[in-house]
Amino acid sequence: MTDTITLQLQQLSVRFGDAAPVIQALDLTLKKGQIHALVGESGSGKSMTALAIMGLLPQGAQMSGHLQLGELALETLSDAARKRLRGQRMAMIFQEPMTSLNPLHRIGRQIAEMLRLHQGITGHQARQMTLQLLEDVQLPRPETLIDAWPHQLSGGQRQRVMIAMALANNPEVLLADEPTTALDVTVQQQILKLLKSLQEKRQMSIILITHDLNLVQRYSDHVTVMQQGVAVETSPTAELFQHPQHAYTQMLLASEPQGTPTPIKNNAETVLAARNLTVRFAQAQKSWRFWQKADDFEALAPINLTLKAGETLGLVGESGSGKTTLALALLRLQSTEGEVWLGRQPLHPLNQKQLRPFRRQLQVVFQDPYGSLSPRMTITDIIAEGLRLHEPTLDDATIEQAVIQALREVELTPEIRHRYPHEFSGGQRQRIAIARALILKPRVLVLDEPTSALDRSVQAQVMALLKRLQQRHHLAYLFISHDLAVVRALSHRIIVLKDGQLVETGATAQVLQAPQTEYTQRLIEAAALST
Repeated sequence: MTDTITLQLQQLSVRFGDAAPVIQALDLTLKKGQIHALVGESGSGKSMTALAIMGLLPQGAQMSGHLQLGELALETLSDAARKRLRGQRMAMIFQEPMTSLNPLHRIGRQIAEMLRLHQGITGHQARQMTLQLLEDVQLPRPETLIDAWPHQLSGGQRQRVMIAMALANNPEVLLADEPTTALDVTVQQQILKLLKSLQEKRQMSIILITHDLNLVQRYSDHVTVMQQGVAVETSPTAELFQHPQHAYTQMLLASEPQGTPTPIKNNAETVLAARNLTVRFAQAQKSWRFWQKADDFEALAPINLTLKAGETLGLVGESGSGKTTLALALLRLQSTEGEVWLGRQPLHPLNQKQLRPFRRQLQVVFQDPYGSLSPRMTITDIIAEGLRLHEPTLDDATIEQAVIQALREVELTPEIRHRYPHEFSGGQRQRIAIARALILKPRVLVLDEPTSALDRSVQAQVMALLKRLQQRHHLAYLFISHDLAVVRALSHRIIVLKDGQLVETGATAQVLQAPQTEYTQRLIEAAALST
């Protein structure tokens, strides 16, 4: 890294109409070869800052201040001039690659388009350069993947394609907006290591936008902390983590998952059990003239488990490891072999109609609260839906009182019950999703990545709420997550899955402090989990 300044923002402000500024008088200096992290909660102005730099602000945005890229004053350039800069001297990697890649074009064509637009390179030369870019971002079998469609790639592979597109014209500045949020911890580490190595090789400057403080600490040189559009603290990374000055920064650092689960009672009953639970999918293979049946694919090898009242069992592993398949099997939403018991009631012999009375005792809270709540229903209707199904004889007044009680349980004011999901923050929507499950008084809650879409401070609040609810109602949690810090804070025991196989299980502290398998060790290392 040198002292040469690549990009400088002076008194950058962005506002919409007469509302308060979404970015207010922001100063930021990015040096050549530096990784500068922007951190803060949702709504702090991180992504809006990146859009302002790229000249991609939404319609109606009013920008003031000075942006200097090398010799260019960006705010003085025409739209056409700014467009020529994008993808050439400045490039951006967006958070969700599947929505950024065109599903109707092959990978190679999308990368080659960057070369054609900015360098006029086409044909065989463009293909060779595209292959080199795919190799640079360490994608396997570039000759095959160059002709693949986006949906044929994994999340990590799609993100590497986005990086290849961004690097096609060797930009001076790369803006990475939450480039690893939806990825497993091991893939996160691979992507950040890749960006770091490419940055060092090309002497590129990177602005890394993220809420993952572990990644910030490991990969950035400098940090700016933003709160409600204002930069409240800027300093070298090591100094900020060792001696945070601002109260907001201190709060963010203190919001990292901490604590241990509440001990369960010695005589706690087993509320959920599985014996030799197996999931197989039929598959076919193509012979010379027709399709014929092939051996079944074993998505989940035989697994035994128990879950007691008041206990949390953590399910960890990479994407495709079988976590969600196991949860669906336990919920009887997936065809299985083996046995599933709810207390002393066997569920495996029952058909869907016979299962219905027992479903209220097995409830689910999903990862994305916005996607799992109907935008056309009020909060009352959303929370009461299950209760109306399982207890159709209840009158409206009784149901409304149950909704009010459920909202109080999750520490939300009952007055919100006539509003709609879009009127709430992510943390509030997740509390509503928990209330929807709690109103049926379940014995088991399946929590599928319930905090991964939330900021760290909101995540800490939801985790504390889950602990209180578990203690109050002796709930059993099946907790699915790729965040081992959250798993450690909530789970009594852990199951580690890989390719549908149980590779390790045991008490949480024991597994995380003394992992027995190389796979578990790799997960812990990638999560930067301190013991």
